[in-house]
Amino acid sequence: MNVSIFTRRTSQHGFRRAPRAAAATALAVLALAFGPFSASATPITVGGAGGPSLVVDPIYFQGFGVFGLAGPGQGVDYTAAAPVPFLSAGNAPNMDLTITQMLQQPAWQHPQDPANSLNPDLNGGVPSTPSAAVPVVADSLWTVRNDAGRPLEDVLLLFTRTIPQTNYPAVDVALDDEIFSVLAYTSLDGTERHYGALALGDLESGQAVDILIRYIVAGPLPILNGEFTLPPLGVAGLEGGRYVPEPGTLGLVLLGLAAIGRCRRA
Repeated sequence: MNVSIFTRRTSQHGFRRAPRAAAATALAVLALAFGPFSASATPITVGGAGGPSLVVDPIYFQGFGVFGLAGPGQGVDYTAAAPVPFLSAGNAPNMDLTITQMLQQPAWQHPQDPANSLNPDLNGGVPSTPSAAVPVVADSLWTVRNDAGRPLEDVLLLFTRTIPQTNYPAVDVALDDEIFSVLAYTSLDGTERHYGALALGDLESGQAVDILIRYIVAGPLPILNGEFTLPPLGVAGLEGGRYVPEPGTLGLVLLGLAAIGRCRRA
């Protein structure tokens, strides 16, 4: 199921605002890159033009609307083989994992709208076209709730592909290998695909976890219905026992779970 993210100065379409500190529970980074496809990317530094900066290391998807990443990046963290039942995930009704989003404002860096940016002096404050050198960088707080009707253990949230959308240009999309884990999934025909993965831990029925997702767009965001719009992402869930952590990964998973704050929703 696709999850659409909208970038705008005001909160609409059901997004709820929250203080930035409330989002600092767990960090995942999505790099959304327009421009030539690359299987192996070089880490880039973004921001810093009058504000904070950070380094991202993108792993690109195979292509727009195509399942899987171009490769494992720095290495595989989990493995799974078909047939395995995936959990449905998204912002549509009747999902096993229901996702809601709150865009965090201002954006880290927004060349098309410097006033709505933590780097307002970027390019002298003059609106410009985002590029690989000067991308859009924006955070979104995701709340992932277990609506499967039963407890779920050791859940992974998987990022499988971008979702083609009417009136939206095809773009190259990547995940930040500095933050995301990678799951290698072998299909029934022996094809191996790599998906971005984020550990959510155990979730009781109705329990939710907040995660911070960072979007990096190295090209102009189209304006749909008066809003800057990011590509929707295909997401799914996978329970523990359906995948195997690679050696050396388990300790990192436990450490990561200690940083994830959980909250119950009525």
